[in-house]
Order: sequence, then C-alpha cells, then structure tokens
Amino acid sequence: MWFAVLSGLIVSVDALFIGVSLGTQKKCRLWHLVVINILLTALCFAGYGLGILIGNYLDIELDAVIGTLFILLGLWLMLYYFVIERKKAAALPPPTTTDTTPSKQPTTPPRNVIITGVLMGIEAMLITIGLTLVLPHRTALIPVTVAVAHLVYSIVTYSLSRHLRRLPPALGHIISAVALIAYGIMALII
Repeated sequence: MWFAVLSGLIVSVDALFIGVSLGTQKKCRLWHLVVINILLTALCFAGYGLGILIGNYLDIELDAVIGTLFILLGLWLMLYYFVIERKKAAALPPPTTTDTTPSKQPTTPPRNVIITGVLMGIEAMLITIGLTLVLPHRTALIPVTVAVAHLVYSIVTYSLSRHLRRLPPALGHIISAVALIAYGIMALII
C-alpha cells in the first residue's frame, strides 16, 4: 500500500516543472491551476478504472506504449512552444508605451494554459494507468496520490516562480518537456 503512495509521489515530480512553466506566464492565474487539477483528479480516477479494466481483460505489457506516449507528449510540448508560440509572438506588433488605459486581467485562461492543462491531465491519467497495471496491489490510493501530488507540486512551484520572475518562460516549457521525455524513457527501460 505504501509503495503505491511512494510511486505516485515520485512519478508526479514533473508537476513541479509544470508549475514553474505556468508560473512564469503572466496571463496564468492560480485559479487556472486549481481548475486544471480538479479536472486532473477526475482523469486520474478514470485512468485507475481503465487500468483495472485493462489489467483484468488484457494481459499485455503497456510500458512501451506508456513510455512512447510520454516521449511524444514531451516532444509535442517543446514543438508547440518553440514553433507555434514563438511564431505568434513574432507576428504581434511591439507594445506601445503611450497607452495609459489600465490593463484588464484576463477572465478566461489563455489557450497555452488550457493546452498545458490538457497535457497535464492526460499525463496524470497515463501515470495512473501505468501504476495500476505495474503495482501488485491495486488501491484507490494510486489516483488519490497522483492527483494530490500534482496539485501540491504544481501550486508550490507556481507560487515560487511568481516570486522569482528571473526565469525565462521558455525554461519552464523545456523543463516540463524534458521531464515528460525522461519519464517516458524510464518507462521504456525499466
């Protein structure tokens, strides 16, 4: 039972980097992260159910599939940031300093925050499926631990990165993507 908790805490470490990534974005708010983690929790329980279903009916090793999916998610995250976001930023006109109207805070999350949230939720669901299939004892602590670890890790690093504005936004994206790729490689090797 404790091995399930420990495994959930260890494999959710990439949420530290996702929190940094979202914390360095000016348009991202803490409530965006809370909503993302609420949906992530639902996906963790869906992943737990899928893991039990797959484990009961199929006798296959999914390490290669899960590892490949993590690597593809990490590569896609890097590609998305460096190709699409940079291209959009280059196409925008430079900001003018003569505008004296107060800027309004966004009420809806920007598209890149939504995409990061979707990726974070899918990644947490895949982690939960993987742990459910790999661990000898299937317990509801698996999805609970993965969800709580993602929430705590991402909120802590989000809050820290808000105070440490020296990090470039690209660094958070790179770290998140590398963490996903590293986890995918570990799933393939171990």
